[in-house]
Amino acid sequence: MKRRTLTRVVVALAATTMLMAVGAGAANAVFPDFTGCTATDPEHEACIDIQNRRANLNIKGFNVPLGESLEIRGQLRWAEDPNRHTFYPPAGTNGFFARAVPVPGGIFGIEWLPGNTVLAITELAGPSSAIEIDVATQTIRMPIKVRLVNLLLGMDCHIGTTSRPVVLTLIVGTTNPPPPNRPISGRLGTFRTFPEHRSSFGFLGNLNVENSFAVPGATECGLGLGLINSLVNLRLQLPSAAGNNSVEVVSDSALGLS
Repeated sequence: MKRRTLTRVVVALAATTMLMAVGAGAANAVFPDFTGCTATDPEHEACIDIQNRRANLNIKGFNVPLGESLEIRGQLRWAEDPNRHTFYPPAGTNGFFARAVPVPGGIFGIEWLPGNTVLAITELAGPSSAIEIDVATQTIRMPIKVRLVNLLLGMDCHIGTTSRPVVLTLIVGTTNPPPPNRPISGRLGTFRTFPEHRSSFGFLGNLNVENSFAVPGATECGLGLGLINSLVNLRLQLPSAAGNNSVEVVSDSALGLS
C-alpha cells in the first residue's frame, strides 16, 4: 500500500513538472490551422478552427485566467442546412485541445508556498459529437470538466465529470442568467478572409460569454482517492449554483477547405 501511494506521488510530481514546462514553452499556434481536416466540398463540409486569445473563468468571484490555452479544430459536415451539422475531429483526437494553466494561489492561496502550485487543464466531458457550433451565430456549446494537477491532488482531481459536466453555451450576444448574476454581452469580431486557404473566412476577436452555468463539487482529489475533495471545494467555493459563475473567451474563428 505504501509503495503504491509513493508511486502515485512520484507520478503526480513528474506530471506536474512536465505540464509546467509544456505550458510555459508552447508557442502560439498558426491561425487558421486546418491540420487533419479533409473537407473539399463546400456544399456539404468545411474545416473549422477556433483558437482562444484570452479567457477568464470566474467561480463565485474566484478568477482563473485561461490565457491562450484552448482550441477547437476539426471538420463540420451537413446535409441541406449548413447550420445543422456534425463536428468531426482530426484522426486520433477529440478535436478539443488545451494547455495547462496555473491556478492563482494554488491550493492554499499562497503563491510562494513549496508544493502549492496547481495546474488546471480544461477537458471535453464527452465525445467529440458533444461539441456544437452554430456558424451563423458563432455560438459554441460544449460540456467540459477541469482537471487539477498537483503533488497532493494527484492526476485524477476534477471539477465536473463526464456524467456531471460543466455545460457551457458561449454566445456573442447578451446572456439572460439567473440571479444574482446580471446579463453580460459578447460581441462579434472582425470579418476577414484567408487567401492561403480555399474558400476560407472567419472572425478575429470574437467575445463569447456565458454566466448561466453551474459548477459541481470536486471529485477524486488526493491521489485519486477523494481525500481532499473538501479542501478543493472550500478553496473554490464548490459546488456553485447557476447564477454565481461566468466565463469570457476572446477567440479567432475560421471556416475553410483543406
